Amino acid sequence: MQRSNEMFGGHELSERTLQYLDAVARFGSIRSAATAIGVNASTISRQIAALEDQLALSLLMKRGRVTALTEMGEVVCNYGRERARLTRRFQNSLQEYRTLERGHVTIGSGEGIVSVLIKAVLHRFVASHPGITIEIRTAPLPQLVQMVRDDEVDVCIYAGTARDPILNARPFQTEPLCAILPATHPLATRDTVTMEDIASSPLIFFQSHFAAQTYVDAILEDRQLNCFPAYRCDLFGTALSLVAHNLGVAFMTKGAAQDYVDLNRVCAVPLDHPIAKSFERYAAVRAGRRLMPAAFDLWRDILSTNSGLFQTPA
Repeated sequence: MQRSNEMFGGHELSERTLQYLDAVARFGSIRSAATAIGVNASTISRQIAALEDQLALSLLMKRGRVTALTEMGEVVCNYGRERARLTRRFQNSLQEYRTLERGHVTIGSGEGIVSVLIKAVLHRFVASHPGITIEIRTAPLPQLVQMVRDDEVDVCIYAGTARDPILNARPFQTEPLCAILPATHPLATRDTVTMEDIASSPLIFFQSHFAAQTYVDAILEDRQLNCFPAYRCDLFGTALSLVAHNLGVAFMTKGAAQDYVDLNRVCAVPLDHPIAKSFERYAAVRAGRRLMPAAFDLWRDILSTNSGLFQTPA
C-alpha cells in the first residue's frame, strides 16, 4: 500500500498539507487558495497550523492583506514541490517501463553467438521495443554463468551445455559444427568433410574453455587423431581472419562465421561426425528469477527462434 506521508526531521509531512501550503503561496491567502482548489478554508488553516506545531516553525506570515511564506515556509514549500516533481517522474517512469516504452536489458553472450543473436533475434526485438536500451556483454562460458549468478545479466546465451543448478537453461537452436575453410580451399565445395580430410592442414584451435573446442577435442579423441594446432585463438574474429587469409582451417558453426561466409571470404563445411551434428545453443536465466517485462520478451523471442522450443522460465 502506497504511503502519502514522509518522515522529515521526525515528523510526517502530509502530501496534501504540502499542496495546501503551495496553494496559499501561489494565491496569496488561505481563502483564495481554498476557492481555487475547492477545499474549505478552515481545513487548509487547520492542517497548516498542525504542521507548524509539529515542526515548531512558523510557515506563514501576513504582509498587509497578503498571506506569504516565512523563510522556513519557503524551504518546506520548495521541498513539497520537488517531492511532487520526483513523484510524477517516478510514476511516469513506472508507466513507461510497464508499457515497455523505456528500459534496459543486459544480454550475456558467447563471442561466437553474437552474430546469431543479432540476425535471429535483435531485429525483431528492437522493432517491437524501440525504447529499450540493450547492453551486450561477451565472455567465456564460466564468466557468463557467474554473471547470471550475480544478476549482472538478464539473459545469457551460449553454446554447449553448462550443468549448473543456478541456470534455468533452454535449448533454442541446433546447428552442425563446421570446418571453416578458405574460399579457395580444395575441399570448400564439399557437402561434408571428415577430420581426417583436413588433419594435414594448418589447424586453428580455440582456448580449451570454448564450446567449439571441446567438440573438436572430443571428435579428435574419438577418431584417435593426434593433431597440433598452428594457431590458438581466444576470439572467433581472429580465427576467421586467419582463415580468410588462407592461413589455416578453423572450427565453428556456419552461423558464427556467417558474415565472412556472406562476403565469400570463407566457406563453412559441416564436419562428418555424430558429435558435430549436435552442437546446441542455449538461453539461460537465473533459476527462480522473475524477469522484467522487456527481458522476458527477449527471452521469449530467443526461445521462439526455432519453432517448438518456446518455454517459460520458472
